[in-house]
Amino acid sequence: MRGLARALLVRGLVVAAIAIVLAGPGGAGMRASAADEADTAVADWTIALYINADNNLEACWDDFSLPFLLNLEDNPDVNIVAWVDRASVDGYEVIEFSGVDTTTVYHEEELAFGNVTTVTDFLVWADCTYPSDHLAVVMWDHGTAWTVFNIDEERMYGPQFVHALTDANVHIDVLGFDACLMASVERMYEIDRAGLVDFVVASEELVPGFGLPYDLMFEPVVADPSRTPAQLADDMVMGWEAFFGPSQKVELAAIDLAAYRAAIVPFEDWVSDMGAGLDTFSKAYNRAAKHAYQMSASQYQIDFLEFAQLLYEELGSYPVSAERTALADSTLAVIDAFELSVRSLSTGAVTRDCQGLSIWWGSASGWDTYEEFYTTTLWFPAETGWGEFLVDYNAL
Repeated sequence: MRGLARALLVRGLVVAAIAIVLAGPGGAGMRASAADEADTAVADWTIALYINADNNLEACWDDFSLPFLLNLEDNPDVNIVAWVDRASVDGYEVIEFSGVDTTTVYHEEELAFGNVTTVTDFLVWADCTYPSDHLAVVMWDHGTAWTVFNIDEERMYGPQFVHALTDANVHIDVLGFDACLMASVERMYEIDRAGLVDFVVASEELVPGFGLPYDLMFEPVVADPSRTPAQLADDMVMGWEAFFGPSQKVELAAIDLAAYRAAIVPFEDWVSDMGAGLDTFSKAYNRAAKHAYQMSASQYQIDFLEFAQLLYEELGSYPVSAERTALADSTLAVIDAFELSVRSLSTGAVTRDCQGLSIWWGSASGWDTYEEFYTTTLWFPAETGWGEFLVDYNAL
């Protein structure tokens, strides 16, 4: 959940609406009309925000996210647009941010922002209506790592978000999550499986009600639209750092999915060695998991790289053997590989042990509750061997 204490703030600034229809939903018909209305001028960047505020986060949009976006100057080479669904009214808003000429159009049709089709339509609409060389998408809502994202009349469970990506078939250079706990290895695996996203910017931890500081994050690309996707991903992390500073319990990372993809091969080798050494090293696994950074509101979601580093240290206390050597070597290999996937990182004083990606160390009551969902619904545990390892670990 994302900053629920902040979600109770009163509704603040809104922008005036004008009677110009930018585009609307409606499945295939919407997609055709969007293509027909597409501007012939191709911008350098489109930044498209999907704001699911049809829940207790609505005040966070009005008091923080919207003012951040209104701080940005207009640049015709950078499109900044949003779909906004509120809890207080039926229907949704389409906002085109362009400095003092920002416009909002209200649509009376109520959309289920937690629905796969709605997300798909949004992505197609943004790509067709605002053609650009590069596309950044921000998903704004509650998040809980690999379980649930997008809470509205419907909720997206597990890989449903990836179905929306693949159905849209729109290439996204930078995908940002203004939502809690979304920087997990499970979620990255699901997103990378679509083959449509280059970089992901997300937090392992809870995201305060302030959310992402869009003005600080996007000022560099508005000033210089030639910035690359990698640079924009870094800019978002640096903007976060500038806003929150080092003192709060916050964290944000930019993940390079190409490097993440390459890390899966050593990960699978490591999981195989973890399983082979289960009887011998289970106590080392327990100690490493116990002392690794645990995410707020989710004691079974731990920082993956710190866990691996602590495990390597634990292995040093065991007698030398071929089994220990194999597991130690594969642990170092997986650390090196995943460190390359975390392109940039910002942590606070409390989160200094976070290193960019979390993983589910399911055990005890958490395992009893989520075993079936985790091992049978998600691709990551099923395809990498991690789910089978957890089954064997919990059977000890």
